[in-house]
Amino acid sequence: MQKQIIKKYYKFFIDKHKTRLDNYLIEKLPIMYTRSIIHKIIILGNVYINQKQIINKKYKLNKKDIIEIYNLYINKANFLLKSEKIKIHIIYEDEYLLIINKPFNSVVHPGTRNPKGTILNGIKFYLQKTKLKKPYLANRIDKETSGLIIVVTDEKILKNISKQFTLNLIKKKYIALVNGKIKKNNITIYSNIIRNRKTKYNMDITKFRGKVCISTFKVIERLKYITVLKCRLYTGRTHQIRVHLKKIGHPIFNDKKYGGDQILCDNIPLCKKKIINHIIKNSHFIALHANSLELIHPIFLKKIKYNSIIPYQIYLLIKIMSTL
Repeated sequence: MQKQIIKKYYKFFIDKHKTRLDNYLIEKLPIMYTRSIIHKIIILGNVYINQKQIINKKYKLNKKDIIEIYNLYINKANFLLKSEKIKIHIIYEDEYLLIINKPFNSVVHPGTRNPKGTILNGIKFYLQKTKLKKPYLANRIDKETSGLIIVVTDEKILKNISKQFTLNLIKKKYIALVNGKIKKNNITIYSNIIRNRKTKYNMDITKFRGKVCISTFKVIERLKYITVLKCRLYTGRTHQIRVHLKKIGHPIFNDKKYGGDQILCDNIPLCKKKIINHIIKNSHFIALHANSLELIHPIFLKKIKYNSIIPYQIYLLIKIMSTL
């Protein structure tokens, strides 16, 4: 299907200082405009700042800058959010926001490869029944992982939640099963994370490039071949926990992108090695679950905190690994 020009015009007055152009537009434009689409919009020369054409996606915005966007190029049929009857697990709900417990291997929002069957498609169907506004995704987690995500029903509320994330007012905690035995009870990691253009994965670097990221890890239980951790994010880089756990030599169990499909223990009996390899081969998830979320309600201005129990896949994995 051919792409077509959608005759839309957007104008933004910048209230931030030294913010990247692409990151700002991702925050401001509707969800159908993904990062890749926004990059194309900029490269095609459709973005003007203070009446000057800008084609650099990394352009640094200043306060009082004026952004104007003309003729956004998208495939209208593919990126129009459709409602679908999909089962979703709602932890909390009011007319302003919802907290959803996402299962493993479910896609959160539509894209080129997944135009339908996503969490947002299901939420739109659900909101239509309650006659509420359209859904906006406030945070995301990877397809192969599970846990709590925030969906809001208004752009102003979305801006409030985004600001809470920026100011680190939202507390997100995870449960992770990692390869090997971690000796320390508590670990804090500070590092710069940047995208590797060759592998398309994120990587940790020591140079002053990328984004400074902070994570903390606390040991909950040590088994013979894996360790159960509680993780806390203080910044929000993509794959941050996965990259940091690889950095300390204990990647998340079954995280093939970052080395979690390798057995780290020495002198493991052949029979047990075969069992673990069989589990890795037949597991279609990464042993990472966003189990706790705390934020300030954007309307009621009260702290709300919700937890979700670990999925049965992780529970079963712990039980099996404890018997080896």
